[in-house]
Amino acid sequence: MDLFTHTWSLSVEIQFYFIVPFIFLIGHQLRGAFKYGFYMVIAFSSFIFYAISPPMVSFHSVFARIWQFLIGMLTYFLSRHQRFVPFETKKSGKEQSILLIEEDPENIRGYPDRTVNVFVKCIILSMMITVVLIPWELHTLVARLFFTIFTGAIILLSVEDYILNSRILIYFGNVSYALYLIHWPIYAYAKLVFKGNSYLLGASLALSVILAVIVYETYEKWYLKQSTLVIFLLIVVLCASNEFLVRKDEIQDMMRPKIDVIEFDAIGNHSGRLVIRKFPRLDAWRENMSLNDAQRMNTYWNQHDHIAPELQVPGCKRRNPKYLWCDFQGNGTEYSIAMLGNSYVLNHYKMFIQECDHRAHTFSKEDETGCEVLASPRREVDNGGMSVAWVAQCAYKLNEFVEFIKDTQPDYAFVFTRFVAISEPYDIDENHLGNDTIYLEMKSQLSRLLPHIKKKLFLIDSFPRIKRDRMDDIIPDLRRGKTMEEINKYLYNPNGFERGRRRHAELIKNECQTKCELIDYVDAFWNKTMNAFQYFDAGGLLYFTSGYHLSAHGIEHVRPIYRKICDRL
Repeated sequence: MDLFTHTWSLSVEIQFYFIVPFIFLIGHQLRGAFKYGFYMVIAFSSFIFYAISPPMVSFHSVFARIWQFLIGMLTYFLSRHQRFVPFETKKSGKEQSILLIEEDPENIRGYPDRTVNVFVKCIILSMMITVVLIPWELHTLVARLFFTIFTGAIILLSVEDYILNSRILIYFGNVSYALYLIHWPIYAYAKLVFKGNSYLLGASLALSVILAVIVYETYEKWYLKQSTLVIFLLIVVLCASNEFLVRKDEIQDMMRPKIDVIEFDAIGNHSGRLVIRKFPRLDAWRENMSLNDAQRMNTYWNQHDHIAPELQVPGCKRRNPKYLWCDFQGNGTEYSIAMLGNSYVLNHYKMFIQECDHRAHTFSKEDETGCEVLASPRREVDNGGMSVAWVAQCAYKLNEFVEFIKDTQPDYAFVFTRFVAISEPYDIDENHLGNDTIYLEMKSQLSRLLPHIKKKLFLIDSFPRIKRDRMDDIIPDLRRGKTMEEINKYLYNPNGFERGRRRHAELIKNECQTKCELIDYVDAFWNKTMNAFQYFDAGGLLYFTSGYHLSAHGIEHVRPIYRKICDRL
C-alpha cells in the first residue's frame, strides 16, 4: 500500500493546467454549437485514447484524462446558461469587467423549471446508487464514464440548489482539498501498522478531518491572501524542501565511500587476454554495518525498488519506433544477447551487462511491466502493489516478445521474469500437464521463440515470494533477539512457486533440452543450516523488496551466477 498513490491525480491536474489555456482560447473563438462541438470532439478523442491505451498509460497520461476535465468544463459552461440573475440587478462597471471571458450576456436566462430538475436529479441519483449497490462489478471503463457524466449532470442540475449551496456543504468543499491530501497517508499508515483494527481506522478518518480543518483555517486561508511574490517564494521553498526530503538518502549515500569490487579473470579460451573488470557494488555494502544501517538501506530499497538510480544504465538506443525495444553497445566482439521479460529485466540488467560486457557486442532489451514471456495470467493477482488491470494486457504482449526475438535474432536470450501465470493452479494436476492450459501456452510460446535464438535460452526458475507486509518486522525482531530461522518462517510466501518449477522442468525436458537452461534462485538463496529459503542476511539486509523484486543486495548475491554463465558462454 503506497502512502502517496493519491498524488497521481495532482500530477495529472498540474499537467492539464498547462494545456487548458490553449483549449480554452481556441474554444472561445467559436460560438454556440460549434464551441460545444469543439470541446466534445476533444473529449471524445481523449476518451478513445484512454479506452485503447495500456493500463499504465491510461492511468498516468494526461491526454487519457482530458475527457474528464472537459466534462467538468462543459458542465460549467452550461451552468452559466442556467444561473438566474434578477433582471433588476445592476452591475457596476468594475463588477461587469470581472465577468468571466466566456460568459455572454445573452446566455443568462431566468429560473429553470425546478420541478423537472428535481425529478431528473432523483432519477440520476437513483441510477448511481443502484450501480453502487448491484452485486456485480462494472468494467472500469464503463464505471468511470458513467459516474463522470452523471456527476456532471448532477452539478449542472444543482446550480441553484439550496441544499448543495448551503454554507455547511460549501465549507466542506473548501476543506476537501486538504482532506484529500491528508486522509490517505493517515489511513494507509493505520491500515499497515494496526492491521484489522476497525476502531483505529475510524479514528484515523476523524483525525484526517480535524487536520484538514486545521490546515484550511491556518495555511490555506493565509496563503490565499498573499501577493504573487510571496506565493512564488513559498513554492520555491516547498519544492526545494521536497527535493531534499525525497533525495536525502541519495545525498547521504554520496557522502559515503564506495567499495569497489575488482575481478581479475583470465579468459584465455575466448580472447587470449587478461580481462580486468572494476565497478562499485550496487548495494553500497561495507563491513561492520549496524542494524540501523540495515534498516536505512532496506527502507531505501523498498522506496526505489527496481528503478533505483544505481540499477539503471543510460544510453539504450531505440531499435524500432513502434516498440520500446532498445540496444546497448557492449565491449565484446563474440555474441549478441537479448534480455526480455517483465520488470525483472530492469531489476537485473545493469549487473548482467557488467558481467557479460566483455563477451557481447550488443545487448537488446525488451521489458513489459507485469507480463511473462511464456504465458499470460488467467486470474487477477497481487503483482507487487500494481493495479490488476495489467493482467488483461499480457495476452497481447506474448506476440511482442516473439516479434522482439525475431527482430534481434540473438545468439543468447535471457528471460528475466518474476512468475505469476506459470504458478497458477493446474487445470487437473501436475501429472496431466498435457491438458493444462498454462503449460500448453508455454509450449506454444517456446516453439515460436526458439527458432530465432541461435545458441541458447536462459530462464529464471520460479522461487518463493516474500510476505511484504512483514518486512518491516525484521530489524525490530533482530533487536529483540529473534533468530534468522524464526524470522524467515513468517516471511515465507510460496505463492505456488512449485507449480512453476514443475511446468518449467517438464517444458525443458520435452521441448527444449540442451538449448534451454534454468537459473535457479532457490539454490542461490537456500540456507543449508536453516534448511530454508533465506530472505535477508545476518546483518538484516534484505535480498528482496516490497515490490517483489531483488534489492540491490539481492542482485549482488546472485551476481556470481551470472559471472559464471557469462564466462562460459
